[in-house]
This record gives sequence, C-alpha cells and structure tokens, in this order.
Amino acid sequence: MTEPISIPFGRAVATVLNIGELQADLAGWLNIPAEAWPAQYMGLRQQKPHLPVQCIHVALPGATLLVDACLYEFPDDSPMRIPDYQPPPGLITQLAAIGSQPGMITHVVITHSHLDHYNAVTQLDHGELRPTFPSARYYLGRADWERATQALQDPDSIESRTLGVLNKWGVLMLVEGELDLGHGIQIVAMPGESPGHQMVKIQSDGQSLYCIGDLYHHPIEFEQLDWMVQWADMAANQASRQAFIDAALESEALVIATHIPGIYRLQAVSSGVDWIRV
Repeated sequence: MTEPISIPFGRAVATVLNIGELQADLAGWLNIPAEAWPAQYMGLRQQKPHLPVQCIHVALPGATLLVDACLYEFPDDSPMRIPDYQPPPGLITQLAAIGSQPGMITHVVITHSHLDHYNAVTQLDHGELRPTFPSARYYLGRADWERATQALQDPDSIESRTLGVLNKWGVLMLVEGELDLGHGIQIVAMPGESPGHQMVKIQSDGQSLYCIGDLYHHPIEFEQLDWMVQWADMAANQASRQAFIDAALESEALVIATHIPGIYRLQAVSSGVDWIRV
C-alpha cells in the first residue's frame, strides 16, 4: 500500500490518498503519431505506466474538504485494470487511518464526472443508497450534470446510483464558473477534460494549494505543452491550463493532480515552466 502523503500549508493540512492504480495506454490516450515522440519517451509509448487514482483530504479551521471520492472499481475487461493487482484499502479505511470519519467531511468537490472521480459518493445503508459523507454538500460542474441527463434516466447506471442519489437527497450543488465556499476554499472552472471540469483552490494564511483534477494526466504533458488526452476539448483545455499556470505561479501554490504522484510547485524559467516536486 502507498502511504498517504501529508503536507501542511498555513493552518491547513492536505493529505493525498491513493485508492489504487490503473494502467495507462498513453499512446492511445494522447494519440500522438509515433514519429512525433521524442526518443527519451519511447519507453512510455511502448509500455503502459501505472498511474494512481488519488483523493485529496484537506483539514482546515472550520471545514474538512474532500476533492474527489473514488472506489477502485474497474470491470474485469477494462483496459485500465492491472492484471492480478490487489488494490490498497478503500477510501473510508484510509480516511479512518488519518483520523477522519465520513461525518467529519463538510464539502466534497467532484472535479468532473468521470467515474473514477465520484464513484464513492454513495454507499448502501440497510439496502438503500445514501450519501457516503452525510454532513457534506457535494459540488459538481453543471455542464457535467447536463451531459449525464440521458444516463440519469437509467436507474442502474453509475450516474443514477451516485449523482442521482445525491440530487434526490438534496445535497448536490451544481456549479457554474467560480464558487467561493468560505473557509478559504474556492471552486474554479477549468473545462476541457469535460465541459464541467473544475479545480479547487484552497488558501490558508497566505499559502495556497490547487487540486487540479485531470487538467494533466502524466508528467509528460508538463513538458509537451500541446499534448493532451484525445477526448479533451483541445482549445478549452489549453486555455484552462494557461489560466491555471498563471495563477499557480502568481501564488506560488502547491499543486496536486489526481493521476500524478507527488506534490508540486511551478517555477517560471526561460523556456516556460518547470514542475518542481516538493
């Protein structure tokens, strides 16, 4: 099991919880012709690197935030499932290990509506699906909710069993643009990965942390600025990345991405931006 990584900033503490790893077909995801791959990256193209699926727990004075809530739940035939892989203990167990219980979570931000970012927001309780974190409000980009309209009509779909249940219980908040949640927490629209993709900016005593979801999937995208997954809206994603980079540089923020291990800071250099692992 990968041990949780915690880092203090201001009066807050962020903890990264890895609930399992997936194998990434970078050649297929990025859809870049073989001749365009720099020689030092050919190994990545030919192999399928393992990437974490991470949730971020942030303890603040007066609030406890969870960015994404995930289960390791890939079908047996999923190309992202690692053969014979045994995932670590689930999200609730890992939260308990850092002293956090479901009832302590006050805000859950779903960065976007890809299932590995929200499939743990509900659980069965005496035969009924209920919100996993009973004291929390859940925040999803409105554009992603609207995109799920058809799936929500099917009671057996993952969308119905999670997002639909949250809506039924009156705890799902739909976000357009930016939203200030108080306690130094701000949701910022970052469309591209999906229409409603959003990141979270947390400030405490002049220090900042950005949880950027799937704005990037692999460090190779830090260096190859125009590379991104083929399902993303390229123009929207590039605009979101530039807005994020400008803001992160200005605030000297810590940065955490869902599928990239480690915590980073950005540093301006003559060639653009370096990502410095903290």
